[in-house]
Amino acid sequence: MNLSRTISICMPKAKQKGRGITYLILQALTPDCVFNTIYEITPDFLCKRGIHGALIDIDGTAASHRTELPEKQLHHYIASLQQAGIRAAFLSNNHAARVKKFSEAIGIPFISRAVKPLPFGFRKGAAVLRLPMKEIAVIGDQIFTDVIGGNCLGALTCQVRSIDRGEFWIGVRCRLEQTFIERGRRKMQEDEKNVH
Repeated sequence: MNLSRTISICMPKAKQKGRGITYLILQALTPDCVFNTIYEITPDFLCKRGIHGALIDIDGTAASHRTELPEKQLHHYIASLQQAGIRAAFLSNNHAARVKKFSEAIGIPFISRAVKPLPFGFRKGAAVLRLPMKEIAVIGDQIFTDVIGGNCLGALTCQVRSIDRGEFWIGVRCRLEQTFIERGRRKMQEDEKNVH
């Protein structure tokens, strides 16, 4: 099944009469919100948007892929979400040993080998959080895995700058994603006007 057909089938947010496949693809690849770091995504920001859960990518988002265990700042961040009544779980394409060690150190559930952007891992994550996707924020650094997967299932998608963007291939990927990130920034600015 090709990308355009997949998007047209799985994307409830974009199914509007008279919209072509180009529109659907742009919608699927555009994050709802764009941030420099995960720490800018405050509990207040999420609560104002009716979000009660967060599926958080690890590598490049919550930590560098070279970092074995979460830093103290991340512990505090997860605790702040929980104190606000927001459930959190890690959702990663990485292997079980890596994700398990990282997640257990911080004390939240995880889904490893999530095969993002396919829907299976996201649905598993929603089941772990016991929430519908519309009440979940998908937080990640990659447009082609985190954002497209979250958008296709109707989650709030929050893209953050990759912690590892200084590495050559990750830098190349970030440049390819730039158009969609800029669209996300504009979308977020419009959303801010409606929220306040």
